[in-house]
Amino acid sequence: MIVPEVEQLTRVGLVGDVHCEDVALAVALETLEALSVDRTLCVGDLVDGHGDIARVVSLLREHDVLTVAGNHERWFLAGEQRDKRPCYTRSVDPATRAYIEALPTSVPLSTPAGPALLCHAIGDDDMSFLFPDTRGYALMDIPALRELMVDPNVEYLLCGHTHQRMVRVFQGLVVVNAGTLRREDDPGFCVVDFAARTVEFFRLAGGHAKAIETLPLPPPAALPPAVAHA
Repeated sequence: MIVPEVEQLTRVGLVGDVHCEDVALAVALETLEALSVDRTLCVGDLVDGHGDIARVVSLLREHDVLTVAGNHERWFLAGEQRDKRPCYTRSVDPATRAYIEALPTSVPLSTPAGPALLCHAIGDDDMSFLFPDTRGYALMDIPALRELMVDPNVEYLLCGHTHQRMVRVFQGLVVVNAGTLRREDDPGFCVVDFAARTVEFFRLAGGHAKAIETLPLPPPAALPPAVAHA
């Protein structure tokens, strides 16, 4: 897959961890297409689930979804963690494997609100867990987050990994987590509008998507002057 270095986007669909949920993905993509987003983005973890990984990849290709790799892609390609759960992906056809192998770990984006980064967890770190209630020393244990907070090239982080919907503001950075399509974890997706500065979350149930909440998308909190001018 050829990925542009920087893509200008105003209103995007954001799909969280897929985990082979081809039926849910089809509903999400159909809904986002009807909502006339500029483009749909996916945070990865395509493999390891109960559905059809080949159809997942086919849908992502068909709808030109800009997709990054997650830790489950890394594990799959390395042959790691395959005995962890019965539903974990053991093998795929050559075309599906080639697609997975070509996925980048992150993609920079340009938006009217400021520069953004599409990734799986926190930047190129695909294993850090940032939850809505992560505080104190637990935040200090995520060096990739601290690095992005002071990176002038990233103001908005579009990610997943924890399977929990979230809009969270830090100094120098706003984090939007799309949630997941995994059937066991309240599946859904969101629309991020950088012009209207909103994030609208949708829940998937019974083969349909329903809007459940719209949150503001504020700018990042100001950095301390010494950091901002470093």
